[in-house]
Amino acid sequence: MRAVSGCAAARAVCGGHPAATLIEAVPDLVGLADIADAVGMSRQNMRKLMIGYPESFPAPVHEGSTTLWHLLGVLVWLDQRDYSIDPILLDVAATAMQVNLARCARQVVPAMARELRALVG
Repeated sequence: MRAVSGCAAARAVCGGHPAATLIEAVPDLVGLADIADAVGMSRQNMRKLMIGYPESFPAPVHEGSTTLWHLLGVLVWLDQRDYSIDPILLDVAATAMQVNLARCARQVVPAMARELRALVG
């Protein structure tokens, strides 16, 4: 089986359906249970890692009744700690995150873009 980049896969899907509109690429924004499921561990174990390493565990992108992370950030964090993370999952998560960021970036008002880039680094 030949690996296909995430962008190539998205083009193939949308290209085959002219009326298709890309709304969201997944998996990207996920909760602890989703992360645990993706890497084959329990939600409780993932929570222990989050609580046990507050200085280095990736910061969530949303906190509230549901806390969400970019899957890629947590996968990279786990990979750096010698957890066996499937390279294909890393690639899919990276592509999904980039697609979603690009989709959202289109909504930035051009007059504010420079100021926002300076603000977020």
